[in-house]
Amino acid sequence: MVPFKTYKSLVQLKHKEGTLFEVVGDSSTLPKWFRTEYLDDPETVYVNPWFVEAIFGKDGQYIPHVESTSRTLLQVTHWHPEEDAEILIFGPCYYQEDVSQMISNLVNDYRPRMIQREDLSPEDETQCLLEEVGEASTQLSPVRVAKAQVEVAEPATQQALME
Repeated sequence: MVPFKTYKSLVQLKHKEGTLFEVVGDSSTLPKWFRTEYLDDPETVYVNPWFVEAIFGKDGQYIPHVESTSRTLLQVTHWHPEEDAEILIFGPCYYQEDVSQMISNLVNDYRPRMIQREDLSPEDETQCLLEEVGEASTQLSPVRVAKAQVEVAEPATQQALME
């Protein structure tokens, strides 16, 4: 299947079978911190294409930087114009989880901006609001702390106690 849009990455990857991927061309192009066994089981995240542009820049210009700093490889593909973009995260499982959580946090941060956009369809706005309600119900209620009033009669003139 030919993707609607692909984004740049440090290394071009090709889907082999199942969850297996291989490096396109010479495998010596892999960064020194990346091992080929990390290509076996990627973490998959699906996000709205608008979020991909907001997080990774126009045409994914920041993806190589994110890959270098997170020590993971990302393959971002937008298969159909009306569907979410697919982000495959390759690397050690604990790095995959961190990057997945980072993307989730950024999506939650950008969601209010998306709602404010004029061209947001009503059903997309409803979906965003439903996701926010689901998250809000799992958060702890804020704790109120009363401020104590402190009076100082003569600041910095008190003598230290001698024993």
